[in-house]
Amino acid sequence: MTPDTWKQLKHLFQTAIELSSDERAAFLAEACNGDNELRAGVDRLLASHDEAGAFLQSAAAVDAGIVMESVTPASLIGQCIGPYEIMRELGHGGMGTVYLAGRADDQYRKQVAIKVVNRGMDTDLILRRFMMERQILANLEHPNIARLLEGGSTPDGLPYFVMESVSGEPILEYCSAQEFSTNERLELFLQVCAALQYAHQNLVVHRDIKPSNILVTSEGAPKLLDFGIAKLLSPEDAGEATASMVRLMTPEYASPEQLRGLGITTSSDVYSLGVVLYELLTGSHPYHLTSRQPEEIVAAILRDEPLKPSVATRRDNEKIARSGAGPKSDTRNPRALRGDLDNIVLKSLRKEPERRYASVQEFAADIRRHLDGLPVTATPDTFAYRASKFVRRNTAGVIAAVAIVITLITATLITTSQARVARRERDKAQRRFKDVRNLTNSFLFDFHDSIADLNGATKAREMVVKKAQEYLDSLAQEAGDDRELLWELSTAYLKLGDVQGRPGFSRTGDTGAAQQSYEKSLETRRRLAALEPNNAQYQLGLAITLSRFGPLFQVLGKPGPAVERMREATAITDKLVPGSHDLTTYQTATRNSAFLGDALSEMGNYDEALAMYQKCLSLAEENRAPFPDIAVKHRFAVCRERLGFIFRIKGEWQKSLDNHLEMLALEEELSALEPTNLDYARAEATAFDHVGDLYRELKNYPKALENGQRGLALYEGFLKQDPQNARGTKDVGDCSHHVAETLLAAGDYRGAISLLQRTVAIRRELVALDTSNVEYPDDLAESLTLTGETLAAVGNTTKAIEALQEARAIREPIVLAHRQRIDYRRGLARLYTDLGADFVVLKNPDEAEHWYRKGLELWTELQDQHALWATEIDRPKEVDESLSRVHSRKPQTR
Repeated sequence: MTPDTWKQLKHLFQTAIELSSDERAAFLAEACNGDNELRAGVDRLLASHDEAGAFLQSAAAVDAGIVMESVTPASLIGQCIGPYEIMRELGHGGMGTVYLAGRADDQYRKQVAIKVVNRGMDTDLILRRFMMERQILANLEHPNIARLLEGGSTPDGLPYFVMESVSGEPILEYCSAQEFSTNERLELFLQVCAALQYAHQNLVVHRDIKPSNILVTSEGAPKLLDFGIAKLLSPEDAGEATASMVRLMTPEYASPEQLRGLGITTSSDVYSLGVVLYELLTGSHPYHLTSRQPEEIVAAILRDEPLKPSVATRRDNEKIARSGAGPKSDTRNPRALRGDLDNIVLKSLRKEPERRYASVQEFAADIRRHLDGLPVTATPDTFAYRASKFVRRNTAGVIAAVAIVITLITATLITTSQARVARRERDKAQRRFKDVRNLTNSFLFDFHDSIADLNGATKAREMVVKKAQEYLDSLAQEAGDDRELLWELSTAYLKLGDVQGRPGFSRTGDTGAAQQSYEKSLETRRRLAALEPNNAQYQLGLAITLSRFGPLFQVLGKPGPAVERMREATAITDKLVPGSHDLTTYQTATRNSAFLGDALSEMGNYDEALAMYQKCLSLAEENRAPFPDIAVKHRFAVCRERLGFIFRIKGEWQKSLDNHLEMLALEEELSALEPTNLDYARAEATAFDHVGDLYRELKNYPKALENGQRGLALYEGFLKQDPQNARGTKDVGDCSHHVAETLLAAGDYRGAISLLQRTVAIRRELVALDTSNVEYPDDLAESLTLTGETLAAVGNTTKAIEALQEARAIREPIVLAHRQRIDYRRGLARLYTDLGADFVVLKNPDEAEHWYRKGLELWTELQDQHALWATEIDRPKEVDESLSRVHSRKPQTR
């Protein structure tokens, strides 16, 4: 068997394994196209899989980079491995083969399953994964997880491990065969949750939860199988966890972050469990999948929202009724799913990890609350909802309580005097509560503010975050209508969000957590503004919180919501500025105009963005007279930075350079006045970076390198003092990318490649750090694209295409999920065009035509939206001409 044949065989098997028997036959007949040998090979694999009952079978693909012949060691049948004699093969997966074996030493009778690495797959990479699976299973002792008995190596040196032999049915088939009710399905599912929660507590993420990996024994006990692609969460395994060695997953059950190639956490298993529960309750997949093609599955999961389980079940039942087939034995009841179960399942399936259940334990707890008739966290907590739950649980008690109410009215007269005593105690408790509140606020605000500008303070800020989160969430439960306390809470949540993940500032790098804190601040400040609409403090506070969402939504790839929130914030400050003598009001107004311009620019609305930046500069001018010079210089610098950016887009290079040089001069002044202020020092480094970019555009490469390298040296100094600072890491990655661009433009290919290797490593680290930040994977794709362009420049076209294809795998899902972001589409258009040019060099006109055509579609789309930069105005025409040349050179068939 050749490597190509094995690759084709493996692909067909992995696709067919997820189809029903009828679909499978039709699919293979078409896919094999009369190749009897290929069809026979697939049939053998499928037969082995079916006989094994899906035991430890991994249906997902091994990394496409591993293309080799894999040979099942059939000679092992009848042989002994340790004290066990191999009886027959149970199943064959991408990595190993599973055998049924029995004790051969007559000490006692026992049948086991033995998994052995397939010969030909015993590369260092596969062996490491196999040994990891063995170590993972050795650490997991749970009644609902298939148990590891022992392990070792065959005489040929192939690793193996011995597991209990599990005989059972996949969970979906089992529940259907038993005609389980909704509640019975939930009770069984809770056992699966308990097993997975146990694995998570032992620092293991499964990463391939699906029905075929959950077998239910004849005794009704579910068993969780196949930890072969599990990811250890312990620090010593971080290198393996972040490497893109092997992507083993089943797309239909993979979380959005898995499909995007982002960091995987326990939240990914929560999502996959949600898919299984959806199927368990409805009998259908949460997404309408029209085919089994991986790219179409990925597109559906990233793009579509699942129907409520109750709606999906009702529609399915209606289809059955219309077909006249009669009810199925396991026809579901939509009423049983409506309400709480709809909300529980949909919460587990949210595309953003931070909006799902925080753990499997929380997921299971909500299911248990539903089964017990208690309110669930997935359903909005209203008085009417809680009351209805209470009445259902305590019908008899409620009726009796009504009779008692009359007695209580009489008792009220007696307790009046007792209430006076209670009131005195309450007042005393409130005074103590206020003292504790003041002490905690002093810790939260004063301590954090005192270290906010210090290098090396990331660990200290993380400690503040942890304690503050616990304190604030507890305090929020006691706030009531206390406006003073509500204002303190709104301010505290704002500061907490800043520490967690405010873009552009020192932070721990948790963007999702920052959004949650900002939303809590926003909700509280909207409440205060509604209570007192004319209170200027509350209105300004609302505008300040709204302003945080501009940069935040930028890194989340959501310019539309950013524009909406920033327009609201700008409208508020527009009313507050006239007649105001408050520095914070002016600074907030300039910030809001700048952030609104940023969001508009991301959507390609460059003219309105320019108007917003000019408004920002005008407001900064108004700041100059009434306020101290140092307080407004930084605002001027921000406005100059934005104007330089928009003039660059428009191709007005000298105007752009002038504005960035003005920014640099202002930030150098500020850094000299306050040398310990990290914000000013970082802004100075940013100004050097921008000036270097502009000199590169003007083809003054010596000055471009001089300024870019000065900015990079400053950034690296900051990061050295605080190596865990996510913002500092991003700054170094961004600036080193820009310097690499200059080296490439100047013809220093070796220097560019060397710097890009480091840049790519930095950006991979950031992708693993924060899965909700879309900027990180997009930055990585940008550096991979530049790597491809540099490799192409030195004539290494094959390696160039490899880098571009990795960038494409990252960028396409991002563009699909964030169509509003113009810059994401621009980057993908450039990438497609590069691929077209590289395939021209390789004399592959079909591939070149394909990629040029895809690039032209995007360039034309940007042109129609008037979203091309000045340097790109001719790109659609140039790519069209390249496409025509390739097409004209192709052999014409008649």
